[in-house]
Amino acid sequence: MSKNKLKQHEELNLHIPKRSFYSFILFIIGLTLTIGMFYVIIDSWNFLGLESLGIETEYQLHDLMIIPLFIIQSILISFTVYSFVSIFKKLKTYEEEGLIYYITWIILAGIFFGILAGILVGILAGIILGILVGTILGILSGTIWGILAGILVGISEEIK
Repeated sequence: MSKNKLKQHEELNLHIPKRSFYSFILFIIGLTLTIGMFYVIIDSWNFLGLESLGIETEYQLHDLMIIPLFIIQSILISFTVYSFVSIFKKLKTYEEEGLIYYITWIILAGIFFGILAGILVGILAGIILGILVGTILGILSGTIWGILAGILVGISEEIK
């Protein structure tokens, strides 16, 4: 076929490039895995008993096993976004600083700064809560023990 006939044939008939078809299949697979992982996270959240997040709840070390599920979920979401965009446009490689490059670095930066913020908030909340509780308990226990010791010493001096 000559180039003119091929061009006329493509204009008359709808052609889906193989790249778009494979990208569409990958998008469907990624979307299915992302939705499935969402349900896994919800079930794990309920199984670990993390329904009510609060200060009064005691957490165990095994409660942290939910964290990798969130990391996997963010990877699946980015994979789904990549495959959806690649349906319509050929993506640049990682070295060319396109969608793949920026999403990868933003996800890594988001994870890093999220962990850092969580640690700092936890430390600050712990320090502030510790200072408040320590001060209140110190004042109360010091007053009570002071009164009791004063009464006991005063009575023992009166008896002599």
